[in-house]
Amino acid sequence: MRELVRLTSLAPERIALPPQARIVDTAGQSVVILDSHWQSLCRRALDALRAFHLQQPDEPGIDRGRLRRMTAPTVAETVWRALIDELVQKQLVQQSEYWLHVPEHRVTLNERERELAQKLQSALVAGSFDPPWVRDLARAVRADDDEVRAVLRKCMVQREVYQVVRDLFYHRDSIRALARQLRSLYEQRGFVEAADYRDAIGLGRKRTIQVLEFFDRVGYTRRSPRGRVLRADSSWHEANLV
Repeated sequence: MRELVRLTSLAPERIALPPQARIVDTAGQSVVILDSHWQSLCRRALDALRAFHLQQPDEPGIDRGRLRRMTAPTVAETVWRALIDELVQKQLVQQSEYWLHVPEHRVTLNERERELAQKLQSALVAGSFDPPWVRDLARAVRADDDEVRAVLRKCMVQREVYQVVRDLFYHRDSIRALARQLRSLYEQRGFVEAADYRDAIGLGRKRTIQVLEFFDRVGYTRRSPRGRVLRADSSWHEANLV
């Protein structure tokens, strides 16, 4: 809208917009967009989200910024936020912590699975930044490796645990703590080197890289020539990491 005022030299109330246009308020500014284009963006966002669920059925959802980069990378981040907010308001999309997902993307656990999930999550909490691998978890709870994997994948959809690499799962509280440490280092220097992060979290280099690549994958960070930087459009910034 500001650009229209500049181009026409008219006051905002004197600018005649076509009936098929809508005004979207974004971060204190008004953006004029054709309703047909807005609806097309909404459909593309929903289609991309559903496709992501089909390709990654064990993932709890997708970061808002990552979905924008997949769907409409040229759309301003403030406009994308407004679009996602509308989809959430219409209950076409749900937001749970960092993740966007369609309402039907959920799982349920039977009684045995709930009991096993509780044992597995307790073991992951105890493991903190260095949790047991699936084979060790299976041995500890006296269950089959495949059953443990299946339950942990359901826990992933419920956002209780996260898979860093194959057969290595972290409890969500540990991931939050790792994210806090990453953010703290980033705020000190504007980037995070793997060696500094390794020293801060007390893990070996290989595991540290695996954790950093996890945060890259979920859209919290990206690699730069100097090290990792936090993505400005990530949903993780609004999540409760305290």
